Amino acid sequence: MAAVREANIQTQASATTESSLPASMETCASHCPPSVCEGEVKRTYRPRSIQRSWFGQFPWLVMDSKETKLFCSVCRERPTLHDKSSRLVQGYTGPFKVETLKYHEVSKAHKLCVNIVEIRDDSPQPTLTPEISSDLMANMEHFFSAAYFIAYHSRPLNDFEKVLQLLQNTGTTLLGKYRNRTACTQFIKYISETLKKEILRDIRNSPCASLLLDSCTDFSNQACVGIYMRYLKQMEVKESYVTLAPLSSETVDGYFETIIAALDELDIPFRKPGWVVGLGTDGSAMLSRKGGLVEKFQEVMPQLLPMHSVAHRLHVAVVDACGSIDLVRKCDRHIRTVFKFYQSSNKRLRELQGVAAPLGQEIIRLKDLNAVRWVASKRRTLDTLTVSWPALARHLQGVVEAGGQTGQRAKGMLKLVKSFHLVKFCHFLLDFLSIFRPLSEVCQKELVPVTEVNSSLGHAYVALESLRQQAGPKEEEFNASLQDGQLHGISLERVEMAEQWFQADRERTILTGAEYLQQRFDADRPAQLKNMEVLDTMAWPSGIELSCFGNNDILSLARYFELSLPVGYSEEMLLEEWLSLKAATQNLPFSGLCKNTLTQHCRFPLLSKLMTVVVSVPISTSCCERGFKAMNRIRTGERTKLSNEVLNTLMMAAVNGVAVTEYDPQPAIQHWYMTSSGRRFSLPTPVPIQSSGRRGMAALHKEEPMVRKTSVTPSGEP
Repeated sequence: MAAVREANIQTQASATTESSLPASMETCASHCPPSVCEGEVKRTYRPRSIQRSWFGQFPWLVMDSKETKLFCSVCRERPTLHDKSSRLVQGYTGPFKVETLKYHEVSKAHKLCVNIVEIRDDSPQPTLTPEISSDLMANMEHFFSAAYFIAYHSRPLNDFEKVLQLLQNTGTTLLGKYRNRTACTQFIKYISETLKKEILRDIRNSPCASLLLDSCTDFSNQACVGIYMRYLKQMEVKESYVTLAPLSSETVDGYFETIIAALDELDIPFRKPGWVVGLGTDGSAMLSRKGGLVEKFQEVMPQLLPMHSVAHRLHVAVVDACGSIDLVRKCDRHIRTVFKFYQSSNKRLRELQGVAAPLGQEIIRLKDLNAVRWVASKRRTLDTLTVSWPALARHLQGVVEAGGQTGQRAKGMLKLVKSFHLVKFCHFLLDFLSIFRPLSEVCQKELVPVTEVNSSLGHAYVALESLRQQAGPKEEEFNASLQDGQLHGISLERVEMAEQWFQADRERTILTGAEYLQQRFDADRPAQLKNMEVLDTMAWPSGIELSCFGNNDILSLARYFELSLPVGYSEEMLLEEWLSLKAATQNLPFSGLCKNTLTQHCRFPLLSKLMTVVVSVPISTSCCERGFKAMNRIRTGERTKLSNEVLNTLMMAAVNGVAVTEYDPQPAIQHWYMTSSGRRFSLPTPVPIQSSGRRGMAALHKEEPMVRKTSVTPSGEP
């Protein structure tokens, strides 16, 4: 068999030599290497050899130095326009067929590359896109809007068919057989690539930017790092998800190499001196300053300001810090025990809902208590429990009086519920957690100015000290209602000796909360953040003191971020701009100060650049929290086989996308139209599909109106 195969190859090679027409010397010299034009050529045996005549027939055809690959020189010069899936772009290695070259020559993407003039990659190109007929555009808008609905709401890909069926039930007819999860995946890919291209263009055009990193492990136990960017787009601060990169190893070198490779692949100019100004992390051991990763980044980005971003769920973190206090642990454990007692019996839960409906609903809402780190950190749960406490105690008393095994269990529950420590400490925790609520809400904002965090932090310290000195509103309410050891007519257990124990744990809880805030916000806080506080106009002095206020802080910021400022800038000129800015904006909030500085860059040439740095420094990781939640919605326990590529495309739409009602599918359709899938699509004659009514679509539009109603029919190839 080997001999026969060799004979066939030799016969084919000799036949090729005899049938190939000689090309002119001019054509050969201009399109193929000299080795092809020589009379005696040392041939390598390969199926369907490269023909000399092709280089004259297709002027754009070129060959690599090893004479084993063919390329389209025109398409390769225009990477933003060519079809990346084309073999003539990736490198055509055979089997070599003239039909492949002819097919490429008539493709839309190739024609576009041939006909357009050379332009910059980041220039707008709407006029260069091949025109799509209105019928085709209207038809594809239905498919792309449905696919975007799936991606934005993190729905299973199989729901794509159900959404399309719902559209058809309303009288909308659809062209093309793009009705399965494969087609949905492809449409979401084009949607994601369009979003990603726009975001990366805005990031590259930003005067400076910051990195935000979030280490996580998905449901498939794959360790990965989420990369986000904080940047400016036309004077507006933006935070966007960029990519989710799987880690080769969970070491400092593994993190560093993965992140650098991802940034290089995305062509983000992070090596530009002074461009990356901040690094926000989630506080994990590997990404912290002590982990060694920050030092490696600072070798590449010298003026990088590392930030341990503030907690997104601050109230949970505070209670977690207080977890060593005996009364905090017991309070949390007792609440869980009572809730599980009712969750284990639908009858008991129905009876409780009859006398205390809010508490019953709260018990149903927290059905998975194992997923709740601290029940005692939930203000809503504590508030409902304290309000419904009398009804809860009376219902448990009734269960005890009914007797039986359940009555014995209820007797233990009743003892816990009537405990003086539990009831009073729940009232105190409501006062304690309410202090952290304003600061937590500030931390959860998408874009948090450092001055607002500092202001909220100061108010929290004052409120904690005040609570330490005197009882809060809820605790006062408890004290007023407690009479002769009875609360609302119900006797409490162990009232006599409990007050002293309660006061000791109350004091420890307040001090631990204040210590946690100091450790989280002040201990490892960079000095530059302290310098940025001078930009808080609410803290500015008045009169003559304002003239010299903040001079040293502004100079310190400028010296640290000097790579972001013009070379050889004058500190005297910077202080003059600072004095002028204070006079013009002393009555404005921080947002007004930023707007005035950034928009008047001619008046404040140095301060405007320094202000772009300040607003680009990441304070909160709320965008990382949104990305992490999106990843958990997408890659669940039932969807662990999703590839990282598909996961990235889904997260791009889920995290960075606009509301479904605001989404414009046309850019993504234009992108799809230039691909091989778009080239194969042809619009057949529409045949209306009979429908019984529009009831199904009304339900979809009630949630998210997403498509226009036009009539078209199924046909075509996916």
